[in-house]
Amino acid sequence: MDKVKKKPSLIEVLKNNNNNNIPVWLMRQAGRYLPEYRELRKNAGSFLNLCMNAKLAAEVTMQPLRRFDLDAAIIFSDILTIPMACNRNLKFVENEGPRLKPIEKEREILELKITNFEYLEPVYESLGIVKKQLKADKALIGFAGAPFTIAAYMIEGKGSVNFSKCVSFFYANEKLFLLLLDKLENFITNHLIKQIEAGAEVIQIFESHAKVALDENKFKLFCIDPVNKIINKIRKIYPDISIIGFPRNAAKSYLEYGKSLNVDCISIDQNINIEWLIKNLKMTNNRNLCLQGNLAPEILLEGGEKMIASINNIIDVFSSINHIFNLGHGVIKETPVENIELLIKTIRSREK
Repeated sequence: MDKVKKKPSLIEVLKNNNNNNIPVWLMRQAGRYLPEYRELRKNAGSFLNLCMNAKLAAEVTMQPLRRFDLDAAIIFSDILTIPMACNRNLKFVENEGPRLKPIEKEREILELKITNFEYLEPVYESLGIVKKQLKADKALIGFAGAPFTIAAYMIEGKGSVNFSKCVSFFYANEKLFLLLLDKLENFITNHLIKQIEAGAEVIQIFESHAKVALDENKFKLFCIDPVNKIINKIRKIYPDISIIGFPRNAAKSYLEYGKSLNVDCISIDQNINIEWLIKNLKMTNNRNLCLQGNLAPEILLEGGEKMIASINNIIDVFSSINHIFNLGHGVIKETPVENIELLIKTIRSREK
């Protein structure tokens, strides 16, 4: 009898050891589209209660892996845990999103520090709980928001399309804004190191609002340089940790991001031309980067033949490079569970 070939892990693919199989996980794979999540969320009382309870957060993290043949668990938390720990009065308003006390005065940046460590401790505790439950062939992902994205929320006080308050602030006070980024860089670095210490094998850095800096020609200064400092500090302690960077909607600046940062993988949104990106990454980089993404969440929501065709096209285009299948952003809450089952089945049918 022929010996069954061992499927390479997500980490092996991240390290460019195999491109014959297709690891898959989904941003926001633990969340509102799952009935068991909605039940737990109802009993917990609020989103923040879930995040702040290590056992509940661990349970939510594991829920999608019990349903689907996913290759990784991403810890259930939020990128705004850093502002929470800095006493910015974070709350989540139903159907509106996060709200926090906006930074308006210079002294608020000068005096900014993490004082409520209890907001971060559940993240590390839940990582430890999940690590004990997770199968050996499943990767455990920790994450954080990048300094610019966190700063944008802290100045705006909420999510925004163009973050106009943040833009006005950094044009009027660039030196002060860079100080804010520097402080956040230190907070985020420590937060990620503690996640690695707690068991995370992969970390993803979310630059969710890269487009804002891109439009203002500040991408290198605000999105590359601070993240570069974070990665370099982490690499000094954990040189072999797998790092994924996600500068969402960075357009052609994905090339600059990949060339400038010592990441193992770049996660890409659904708006980039992947044929163009792969061709140019190969021309501009002397190392093989793994790419992650980029099915549109809206196509996953729709499902059916259109989704299957999109999945197959993405797999075909990525066939010349190491690839982790994912979305261009998070799972939409109205997505039917059956669509994710079909997505996984389609991907597995394409593996060699």
